[in-house]
Amino acid sequence: MRVYEAVARYLAEERAGRPVFGLMGDANLGFLGAYMEHEGGRYIGAALEGGAVSMADGWARQTDEVGVASVTHGPALTNTLTALTEAVRSHSPIVLLTGSPPEVNGHFQYTDIEGFARYAGAGFVKVRRADELLAMLDKAFMLAAASSTAVVLDVPFALLRHEVEYRAPKLPTVRGHRVLPDTESVDEALALLVSAKRPLLVAGRGAVVSGAREQILELSRAINAPVMTTVLAKDYFDGEPENLGIHGTLSNAVAIDYMADVDVVLTFGASLNAHTTDKFDLMKGRILIQSDADPAALSGYGPADQVIVADAAALAQALLDRLVESEIDVKHAAYMDAIAAAPHREAKDMYTSTTGDGYIDMRDATRWFSGALPKGAPQVSDVGRFVYSTWPHITVDAERWVYAGTFGSIGLGTATAVGVAAAHPDVPTGLYVGDGGLMQGIVELSTAVRHNLPLVVMVLNDDCYGAEYLKLDHFGSSVENALIDWPSFADVARSLGAQAVRATSMEDLESAEQLIADGQFPLLIEVIADPHKVANRPGLVPTAN
Repeated sequence: MRVYEAVARYLAEERAGRPVFGLMGDANLGFLGAYMEHEGGRYIGAALEGGAVSMADGWARQTDEVGVASVTHGPALTNTLTALTEAVRSHSPIVLLTGSPPEVNGHFQYTDIEGFARYAGAGFVKVRRADELLAMLDKAFMLAAASSTAVVLDVPFALLRHEVEYRAPKLPTVRGHRVLPDTESVDEALALLVSAKRPLLVAGRGAVVSGAREQILELSRAINAPVMTTVLAKDYFDGEPENLGIHGTLSNAVAIDYMADVDVVLTFGASLNAHTTDKFDLMKGRILIQSDADPAALSGYGPADQVIVADAAALAQALLDRLVESEIDVKHAAYMDAIAAAPHREAKDMYTSTTGDGYIDMRDATRWFSGALPKGAPQVSDVGRFVYSTWPHITVDAERWVYAGTFGSIGLGTATAVGVAAAHPDVPTGLYVGDGGLMQGIVELSTAVRHNLPLVVMVLNDDCYGAEYLKLDHFGSSVENALIDWPSFADVARSLGAQAVRATSMEDLESAEQLIADGQFPLLIEVIADPHKVANRPGLVPTAN
């Protein structure tokens, strides 16, 4: 068996019906062709190399399994840099298969693949001889799974036709292990929490991955500590009387009132970035206990008073167990009842709508969209000014909520959502994206069309680069410089084979709702918004009534 045939069979056996995302070229077409034709492998071909990586990223985030993408060498590989960096920073386990070009003097598509991988922060594995192919395949997949990171695997073009003796993948199951807290840290944290006048528990994405919801809620009730989340764990405690919503620059009025008096904060799997902590100002004057299973995440944005290396669920349970053992009597606090009874504590409509005159308030549109999607639908967000009109106003399933903006790049959301849709073929995936971000990614809507994926894209089109609108104004320049007269996204979507609705009023969205109900996917909904009436700052705007 030749190397390219062995790679094809290995992928087919390892994937076992799961997809490989990719774009063919000299370095990978041999094994991808054999993977599809001879091994019956599932392949989702992207329009762009970066799109293939983002698809694998989205797929991995929603399956907790290794995603696989493959591109050729040279410019194809360098085209993946932004998407690969996003995957690395989101701790997505993916393997990116590529191959060094022929080793000839001055090959015009040569690039330093190992240096490229390191620059993105990814792992790197190279097959140097045909007889080590299978061992290196095993190594790359195990590294991605065990370290929850992206790994670039180099199978050089020069080896593809070499002979190799095949064997099946040797990949032991990688089970998530609980990092248990040490007893001393548990005792120290518990003493601070039970003596606090206004404790607060904040859950991040690490808590969602850990499945710590019930343990954190039980701890909350036991020590009179309301619960909040980061954006990445949005709505994790939705519907619970202790819930105060998002912590940080998107906090609601009820949460802000309580946060003013907080004296002890315990976080679970939250990195505490500038948005979560308002540049760490929200942690000043408070005792901060930060916990995370990843030591590198601790005190990354500001100093914590106590750090605990521990899994979120394990730590919350250990604190509960120690509370029972210690027989500490914590009296129920009246402020917990006041929080539970607070009006608008979980409201998503606390603003004055500007819909009218041929424009839709983005907040009206995003609230409508999250309600129009069926229960359990994954939701994906790109990044841009539109998030101020999105995140505070939508309701998501925290376990099916994906933010494709960890690296801060607009335009990754569409391809990421295609990968998420491939992971959930039984329910539509909803994407929130701005016009600038969609213009960079709309080509991958054609991938959703070709593979009949249940994707619904809501583009919030204000003919404007929103963040630049704000920053130009800050520098005293004309905001008109941020405006762009785009073509109709609905027309572009139809040309790519998708269903499309263009809406200038809420009534126009009724046809889109019917298309969602009828399962007419992929679907693009173009919402026309006024660039001068977009929420330009975080937070909720009080209603007139």
